[in-house]
Amino acid sequence: MARILTGVEGLDEILRGGFVEGDSVLVAGSPGTGKTSLGMQFIYNGITKYDEPGFFITFEEFPQQIYRDALSFGWDLRRLEEEDKLKVLFTSPELMQQDIQRQEGLLPQMIREINARRVVVDSITHLRRLTDDPGEFREMIYGVINALKREGLTAMLIRELVESEVPGSGSEEYTADSVVYLTREDVNGQRMRFLEVIKSRGTHHLPGRCLFFIHDEGVRVVSPYRSPFFRFEQAASTGHSELDNLLGGGIPDGSLYLFEVSSDIHQAVFQINFLREALAVGDVYAVVNRHTSLPTALVDAAARFGMTDQLNSARESRQLTVLAPHSDIAASLKEIQSRGPGGAKTRVFIDLTRMLVGTASEEFLRQLNSVADSLHESGAVAMATLNRDVVDRRVLERIRVLADGIISIWREGSYNYLQVLKTVNSVRTPVVAFLEAGQAPYIELQQY
Repeated sequence: MARILTGVEGLDEILRGGFVEGDSVLVAGSPGTGKTSLGMQFIYNGITKYDEPGFFITFEEFPQQIYRDALSFGWDLRRLEEEDKLKVLFTSPELMQQDIQRQEGLLPQMIREINARRVVVDSITHLRRLTDDPGEFREMIYGVINALKREGLTAMLIRELVESEVPGSGSEEYTADSVVYLTREDVNGQRMRFLEVIKSRGTHHLPGRCLFFIHDEGVRVVSPYRSPFFRFEQAASTGHSELDNLLGGGIPDGSLYLFEVSSDIHQAVFQINFLREALAVGDVYAVVNRHTSLPTALVDAAARFGMTDQLNSARESRQLTVLAPHSDIAASLKEIQSRGPGGAKTRVFIDLTRMLVGTASEEFLRQLNSVADSLHESGAVAMATLNRDVVDRRVLERIRVLADGIISIWREGSYNYLQVLKTVNSVRTPVVAFLEAGQAPYIELQQY
């Protein structure tokens, strides 16, 4: 579908390419959140970047005030108006509401004179004073939106929120095609601005609150999420292609990626995928365990997923081995790597929760630090699982510092969720839901 780019840095990315052409967009927020600035920038960028003339309707400020405020950002709206690319109209809610719905009204004529493609109404809150009846008010808003659609306009409708008002409770939110909320919140004693798209009818958007700033050149939105800055050429697959894609190619050589799994999730599925992939491509696989025998949890998981024969065969051929955390990990990894064919990777799996049991915190962290150093030196890759619910907060933070990547996995209500929080290539994803599946790779990611 056709899109209207806002030209606002970061916002079009969140909107997956801008607003849908011809839609009505409600921008709601309390005083001082930047609603009018965003509206002016939407109009100015439309004219100067995309050759789409604009109309700015205001019930609050005279045109001279609009021109003055826009100039503080370097936007010469007066010049654009002289060039017949812009109309700035100061009027009353009564006149606008009556006139815009008449096809031969003054406002429709002015819109057609400049072939306007965008419009901002600042603010539709003033229409509330025309009626006390909620049903009538909703019909009024619906009529204004339809009239703007009739003229082929993509409309930004600004709405004031009072402090006690619950977002999403107004008639405007139900009627508009898209809804954007602007807020000011306290962050360590400083008031910061946030933007959140909570509705985009018929299209997708990135969820979540996004920090934004108003600087000398206008609004700049900063997404809380980051796609991979680069994709790894040398990386080990997790055994799940969609998860690899989220990570930017998998777990890079020489890295330890931490999978923080809550106690109500079957963490074995991630270990089995990692092992299954290693055996399939001929990589050598090491399990860190305090005993030389295979961990009971791995044996049980292999049986559950029908991999017992593969596990036994790999152990007999020494493609799979067990490492003690107190051993010389660096020397062991070099010896293990020598077993694999040319081009084979060395994979290490560590169940940190079990490794912690019966080990003093400082000794555990010393062992883990030794493992991490050995991985970086040898180029091996490691997947470590940890039940964060049973780990001391201080220890957890130390583990997170040592980890090159962090994937958080938890259950909330009836669903399982996953979020990539840290990677070598700076990925941070939205929350992704996943379902357990009966066939490899045993989980199905449900993404936006």
